[in-house]
Amino acid sequence: MTPHPDSPGASPRSVTTRAEIGSAPSRRSDRPTAGTSVQHRDALVVGGGVAGLTAAWELIRAGLRPLVVEARGYTGGLVAAGSIGGARMDLGAEGFVVRGQAATSMLAELGLRTAAPHGRPRLFLPPLAPGDGEESSGWALHRFPDDAYLGIPADPLALDVVAIIGEAAARRAAQDADLPGTVGTGPEDPADLASFVSARMGAGVLDRLVRPIVAGIHSADPADLAADVVVPGLRRATAELGSLGAAVAAVLERRRARRDGAGGRSVDAAVEGGLFRLTDALREAIEAGGGSVRTRTGAQWLRPAGGENSEGGRRSAWRVGIAPTRRGPTPSDEPVPDGAEEVVATDRVILACSARAALRLLRGVPGLPASATDLTVPVGAPIARFTLVARAPGLGGEPVGSGLLVAPEEQAVSHEVSCPARAKALSHLSAKWPWAGEELRALHGPDVHALRLSYGRPGRPRPEVDLSVALADVAALTGVRIAPEAVIDHMLVRWDGTLPPVTPAYRERTTRLEELLAPVAGVEVTGAWVAGTGIAAVVGHARAAVGRLVGSPDE
Repeated sequence: MTPHPDSPGASPRSVTTRAEIGSAPSRRSDRPTAGTSVQHRDALVVGGGVAGLTAAWELIRAGLRPLVVEARGYTGGLVAAGSIGGARMDLGAEGFVVRGQAATSMLAELGLRTAAPHGRPRLFLPPLAPGDGEESSGWALHRFPDDAYLGIPADPLALDVVAIIGEAAARRAAQDADLPGTVGTGPEDPADLASFVSARMGAGVLDRLVRPIVAGIHSADPADLAADVVVPGLRRATAELGSLGAAVAAVLERRRARRDGAGGRSVDAAVEGGLFRLTDALREAIEAGGGSVRTRTGAQWLRPAGGENSEGGRRSAWRVGIAPTRRGPTPSDEPVPDGAEEVVATDRVILACSARAALRLLRGVPGLPASATDLTVPVGAPIARFTLVARAPGLGGEPVGSGLLVAPEEQAVSHEVSCPARAKALSHLSAKWPWAGEELRALHGPDVHALRLSYGRPGRPRPEVDLSVALADVAALTGVRIAPEAVIDHMLVRWDGTLPPVTPAYRERTTRLEELLAPVAGVEVTGAWVAGTGIAAVVGHARAAVGRLVGSPDE
């Protein structure tokens, strides 16, 4: 297997990467030197992650031919692929929550099909406190509730909810229906997800449903996340409908009614064949439409143009210095300049790079207050993903469905009942995504399965993971023991700091930045750090940014 373009000199079965897309930090002057070449472009997109590729594709649809520069050696950002056991698989994001039509309509236009994950997920939870429900001597698996959104139940008294949180917590959660819609939704109320959920439904729903699910999906604690970013519109719907349960039911009904590829009860979707097909298709469409994509090229500075173009025509509004890059000291560092600088003159600039890089470039925008770009970006958890392909007949019955999420250790009611696994999540990839299982069986015969274990929690040290740790966790979480000699291939991928928690305070600052930037003609910012987490949020924000830039309605 070939290591990732931005990986260190790792062993063939280990790769370390970080998908924070960004421009290379600049220590050079923002004035081009004599003889520096100037090229004119319809538009320049800085950053080749999902946001940047989406923006460039949208520019192509508007009849423009953008240049995309990406400082790292690959495009796609958190959507990346690699070969494991001879099959190409997603190394980062593998699916998305269906939200609006921006993502699904783009997929359809690109000729890609969406698919729902196969099988039901599970929660791996500590026992309830004595008297809260059925007694258990240890950690155990529970099926995800049928009707819930990020763990928030539509009906707290549903049997599958009661089995997880206990009767007393369920009765408390049901009081949500009797509370005024204003509780937890007013402007004076805390804006974090934990406060919102606990105010409406109590600690049981928060601790045994929302917290483990949020920790597994967002690598953050709900107390650190802005509710309006993670569950957009849910607080408003709660105020309008009178209860959080009713708001969740309405969200689920709308999503299921659209029948936009997620299917069944699921509000999650993927691209058939792997999410990496999306970024592959976007890049192909950009280049087929006359755009250009350059990797190992980073933006160094941004400033208004000061003179006429080389043909003596009208001025381009902006100039951007770009230069070749090489890897930084570690994969977690942004690439650094490494070559002769060029200047791009353009009327349209989209900054779809990391927060740090975008804020640095925005300091070249005249009139933008220094306070607007003086943001402290939250640090994401150190994430490690260990994927293995092995012969394991015991997994044929799909003992954990599509996979499971593990509650944080501190949620155990007793220190005597410690979590038997170090992983925070396990995905049975070959069951969850049938095409992966079919490809592996075609390559290696029956009884071959792919599993992915995820590690790394907020505030914890960088997880140390190897094959022995992964196999021990597989046994603890699935009940299936896999001998080392049964492992066909495995890969460790690290995404250090790629999912910073969007706190309420940080969200306020980024919203203010967008407001201050709105009057500036020809410059837009996009990406997860301003759009919120998730493919749907990022795609929708990027398409809307292009709409503003070219003067068309938002998508």
